[in-house]
Amino acid sequence: MSPASAAGAVPKGSPYLLYTASISANGTGTGYSSYINVHDAHNNAYAFGIQSDKGSPQSKGKPRYIWERVQNGKFTYGYLGPATNKLTPIGMRWYKNDVATMIVNHKTIGTLKLNLDGRLFFNAEANARLNGDVVHSTVQNTRITVGDRKSNTGLNGKWDTSFSFHGLKAKQTNSPRVQGASFKIDGRVTGLPRGGNWDTAQVSGIGMIAQKW
Repeated sequence: MSPASAAGAVPKGSPYLLYTASISANGTGTGYSSYINVHDAHNNAYAFGIQSDKGSPQSKGKPRYIWERVQNGKFTYGYLGPATNKLTPIGMRWYKNDVATMIVNHKTIGTLKLNLDGRLFFNAEANARLNGDVVHSTVQNTRITVGDRKSNTGLNGKWDTSFSFHGLKAKQTNSPRVQGASFKIDGRVTGLPRGGNWDTAQVSGIGMIAQKW
């Protein structure tokens, strides 16, 4: 686990990416979460959201803000402060000098180093931990500003909610909205092998959309 970084210096100027939404994470069992996520096609990703995990010695099952980062396929994460299961406005920024920020209630609460390359893809996502765990999450009023020239500014097409893993499914509640899209993500985890959990397999329901390119 990487240490959670306090809010460091945020770069001047406009970010290449700003992704905001209001999220809630509810459920039963040992763990459930709700995230917004950005990733590229080169094994780099960044997610920020709320997680409850009874298997974590840090959170002991209480909701916490959490970031997750993948760089060249290597995964790290960090907890920030206590969160709530209620609907909370969050967000992320990413700057081309490889700085990302975390936003809660319209305030920057942390920064981290993050490399992303090329076209970006965006998830509204929820996860649950073990077979039998249930998640009821929402990701509401998604707003994504991305790009730095006309050819790559904005989003391409519609949100795709076909990404369903181990019983979790995202449903867009205001389709076909692109900006302002809202999702309910629900399900009971099934089909994990013995000893399997959200660290060993993708256990998620996802809505995804791509950057214009």
